[in-house]
Amino acid sequence: MAKKLLEKAGLIHLPPAPARSALPDGTVGGEVDGSKAKTAPGSMLQFMTAQSAAVKEAESLRERLAGFEGALPTRRLPATAVRVSAWANRHDDSYQDAGFLALKADIAAAGGNVQPIKVRPVTGLGPDLMKGRAGQGAEAGVGQSNPPADDIVYEIVFGHRRHRACLDLGLPVLALVEALGEQQLFVEMERENRARKDLSAWEQGMMYARALDQGLYPSNRQLAQAIGRDLGDIGKALSLARLPLAVVQAFASPLDLQYRWAKPLADAQQRDPEGLVVRARALKAQPTQPGKRSPKQIFEALAAVESAAETAGPADISVRVAGKPVAVVSSDGQGHTLVRFVKTLPLERRQALAAALARFLSGQDSAG
Repeated sequence: MAKKLLEKAGLIHLPPAPARSALPDGTVGGEVDGSKAKTAPGSMLQFMTAQSAAVKEAESLRERLAGFEGALPTRRLPATAVRVSAWANRHDDSYQDAGFLALKADIAAAGGNVQPIKVRPVTGLGPDLMKGRAGQGAEAGVGQSNPPADDIVYEIVFGHRRHRACLDLGLPVLALVEALGEQQLFVEMERENRARKDLSAWEQGMMYARALDQGLYPSNRQLAQAIGRDLGDIGKALSLARLPLAVVQAFASPLDLQYRWAKPLADAQQRDPEGLVVRARALKAQPTQPGKRSPKQIFEALAAVESAAETAGPADISVRVAGKPVAVVSSDGQGHTLVRFVKTLPLERRQALAAALARFLSGQDSAG
């Protein structure tokens, strides 16, 4: 009986067991070598041992993979395959200052950016939409670093300066890749820039103005809620972005504009919009020289703000004739010059005064 069972067992043929494989923890799976077992029970034992090793290896790999759950993939992309988005907020002057040149030197020394930028894939937008987007964000020098539309496969969420440095150096750019919608892209870009306190007031305002003008947010309040910023700060930034182009161009760079100048410039525009533009063009027409006006002096000239030296002294200037006061010259809170006479002047005297003022303002008196 036993002899017949052994003969039948010898007829069973199982697949050969795989060679021992190394597990992720460095141990070798199983204790069975690659030699073929001589009996059916031995073959079964060999098969079960190999299966057990495979299960253990799969579990180990599963545990390691769980550690990467939720992480974004990073990859090195050709810098020419990445473009700025419609919400690009960098003026070209941002790529010429000492800070950017230092960043560029660091990236060159490291052979690429160590801190990754963030991009989103845009290949699904289609060629027509991509071509239309290539021209967006280029107002006043913003977004001029776009590569040709044919090469575009990714859009920058944040990291414009790191991308620009890699583009200039001909290096690939290290990037996190995530599919994002328009509002998600805008919020992440704004928050990342604000955390670094890197954008100028005018650049920030242009970014907000573009989001409102293109319908990304229906109101200032909803924009403020989305990005978690004070409504007043958004109003100041927008006020600078809405200034006439001539006023912005009166400064050596729009990056010179500051938040605290928003209200005085807006008041000057509301008070005398034509006069503000005339003053701005006159300032821009002045020849550049070593002793040129500082940004603060340009602001004061535009907003008609008197300097400390000009406001020093008595608020009112008395006009006397034969030792008697006849008039007072003063300024109101808006910087207007006022002349108040002690007595009412008859019509002929008022006409003579008007003619004298005309000569004074035209410079005829000083020429004579």
